Amino acid sequence: MSSAGWEIGLAHWSHLLGRDLQRPSRRAGGPERLWRASSSELAILLRLSVAEARRLAASRPAGEPPHVARRDPRFPEMLASIPDPPFVLFCREGVDAGLRAARSSPAVAVVGSRRAHDRSLNFARDLGHGLAARGVVVVSGLARGIDAAAHRGALDADGTTIAVLGSGPDVIYPRGNAGLADAIMAGGGSILSEYWPGTRPARWRFPARNRIIAGLAQAAVVVEAAERSGALITADFALECGRTVLATPGAPWSERHTGCNALIRSGAALCESVDDVLAELGGAAPGVAEPVRASRASRRKASSAPPTTSTPREPLHGIGFSGQRR
Repeated sequence: MSSAGWEIGLAHWSHLLGRDLQRPSRRAGGPERLWRASSSELAILLRLSVAEARRLAASRPAGEPPHVARRDPRFPEMLASIPDPPFVLFCREGVDAGLRAARSSPAVAVVGSRRAHDRSLNFARDLGHGLAARGVVVVSGLARGIDAAAHRGALDADGTTIAVLGSGPDVIYPRGNAGLADAIMAGGGSILSEYWPGTRPARWRFPARNRIIAGLAQAAVVVEAAERSGALITADFALECGRTVLATPGAPWSERHTGCNALIRSGAALCESVDDVLAELGGAAPGVAEPVRASRASRRKASSAPPTTSTPREPLHGIGFSGQRR
């Protein structure tokens, strides 16, 4: 079979089979070899009967939804460099400004608990706002809780934010975030997915999409994550891809923060404010490094100034140490 169009072809096969094809493509020696495989080889690689493999090989999509294929120059280079990059990125309402921004500006993933404390939600929103205001693209997964808060913060700053879904780009999950998805698109962001339009959410798809969230960003920040939080999967992918991982600290007696505290013990950078993230990005892009130096200088100046009667805003205002358990 011709190698032309293998990206969209394999994505279509994945949709028809209802399963991921990254592992079979590795067994085949690469996605192009999987696409060129004979029916008998496909039957072995995909664990199908030969007749099923023939029908699959002969299948063609009725049309090609808006997408960016892996070999397309518009495909983000950082994402293409990760282990098992997606064959394609399907885009809601066409290939839009969000992907262009991700290729030309630094990006940071902000992830965390779906059932986060209000203070953590406020911190995530402030973080998204602060990053976007400095020209950083905010990447997350449109989930309830920390993800949604980070997206909203970026929109508050009229910045760019990208949502990566564990369903088709036209299937918003959770449904309650449909308005947020519309706002992301209206604000020049992107709704992306490796799954064919119309694909329903499934539990196994969310860990898989987390590698895309990590792959699109230079750094990943985890805000409020328990010991078994899915956000830690994103952190693991980020580390595997050589990205910087930061985490917000929490009270040692709070189960809500055990995952973040464990990341910090393992060497993740501490995130108490947006300046911590910008410092990790360093000179990743013009307009990022200089404000970080200025903010550090202002903090040194403030520390040497005589005390005032006003109370400064605490850097951990968005996290708190409530000591409450779930």
